[in-house]
Amino acid sequence: MEIAERYAEYAVGLEFEQLPAEVVDHAKKLILDIIANSIGGYEWADSGEPIATGVRALDRGGAGATVLATGEQMASEWASLVNGAMAHSLDYDNHHAKGVIHAGSSVVTCALAAGEAVGATGRDLITSVVIGYEIACRLAMALGPHSSHEMGSHPTGTCATFSGSAIIGRLRGSPPEVIVNSMGLNGSQAAGSMQYVVNGAWNKRLHPGWANHAAFVSSALAEAGVIGAAEVFEGRQGFLQGYALRPDPPAATEGLGSRFETLNVAIKPFSLCRYTHQALELLIGLAEEGAVEPESIDSILIEMPTYGVALVGSPIEAKRHPTSAVDAQFSAPFAAALALTERRAGLDVFTRVIEEGYSDGFARLMSVTDVRSAEDLDAMHPEFWPGRVTVRSGSKTLERSAIHMRGEAEIPMSFDEVADKLTELAPRHPESIRSRVTEVVKDLEHHDIEDLISPLRGALDE
Repeated sequence: MEIAERYAEYAVGLEFEQLPAEVVDHAKKLILDIIANSIGGYEWADSGEPIATGVRALDRGGAGATVLATGEQMASEWASLVNGAMAHSLDYDNHHAKGVIHAGSSVVTCALAAGEAVGATGRDLITSVVIGYEIACRLAMALGPHSSHEMGSHPTGTCATFSGSAIIGRLRGSPPEVIVNSMGLNGSQAAGSMQYVVNGAWNKRLHPGWANHAAFVSSALAEAGVIGAAEVFEGRQGFLQGYALRPDPPAATEGLGSRFETLNVAIKPFSLCRYTHQALELLIGLAEEGAVEPESIDSILIEMPTYGVALVGSPIEAKRHPTSAVDAQFSAPFAAALALTERRAGLDVFTRVIEEGYSDGFARLMSVTDVRSAEDLDAMHPEFWPGRVTVRSGSKTLERSAIHMRGEAEIPMSFDEVADKLTELAPRHPESIRSRVTEVVKDLEHHDIEDLISPLRGALDE
């Protein structure tokens, strides 16, 4: 059986009652996290309004789904483009380590748009979200950890195109063959260039939104009888061969239906690249202990897996002198300076430091920070994302290391902590509306999607 056929049968056949309680509970946290991030991407990111304005011009007054941040209506494919892009704009959205993918920005926003159009129940929404995570995360793992990135492709953008077709098909009640055809068409739509790193471009922010839009287009075509490519994943010129140096096709379906990768999706406590989080946690800990004063530090060494160095530590001089918010999000020296000077890394602190500019002390800490790989850390990655920091101050040397980070299954964030992210990311939304959304998500299996979305329509008008 083809991979696409396995995915389609899974999408059609999974029932809410088959989901373990811990999967349902975690899925709710992931949904709330993405709603918060989608609002926050509009409120806090400089790309928010330009993206929304551009899509409005294309949508031309459509309806069917709600733009979470503004409460306005657009056609499902356009609302999901905006919502997906906003959710990934702050790099604060949940993350699957083994697949190195931010699946949620597409999975949840696609499910919300498709679900709103058909009036889905809360149970249907939760189930479709789990289906999306299970497919997107496995597909990312099948690309081979990092080997897609090495080819210049971003799995967050490419893999979610296919999971979107499964989500839409499930919520619309499509037969398996329509979902298979839609995925076959997705093979010519999957995209996500890593070239954004050169100038801190907004392409990356748009990747989940484009994946959603592509899925809605392919689903409509497949429903109309348009034929998609066979063997779209495993074929000689299929997705896995075209987007990965070291593909692992069996991983695409391994454990599907018996093991829930959804449980391995981590919720991020900081709005910086996940590869900086271990250093942030360790250095904040040192600062809170009073073990070292920032002005007395002579050097900081951050060690992490090799791929992390390539993303947040190289070229080191550029990482020591970030010139934009995107640069700062992907700079380990910036993370080190933020942790040691502010002792926290909330979005308000991050934004203030960027807007006010770097103080002399902050700039000096970035200049004395080095980032290196380590063989022992590489040996544990990507199953774990370990890290180590070494701080030298005069004759004193302090070292800290860890394997797990807050937000992972081993150190989970509570539902209330995720609700706090909604408060942080949606400052203009009235507390009554934030509370209502939180209450509905917490008990989502006993609500429908209208209960969840209706409070956000016109929220900024109150």
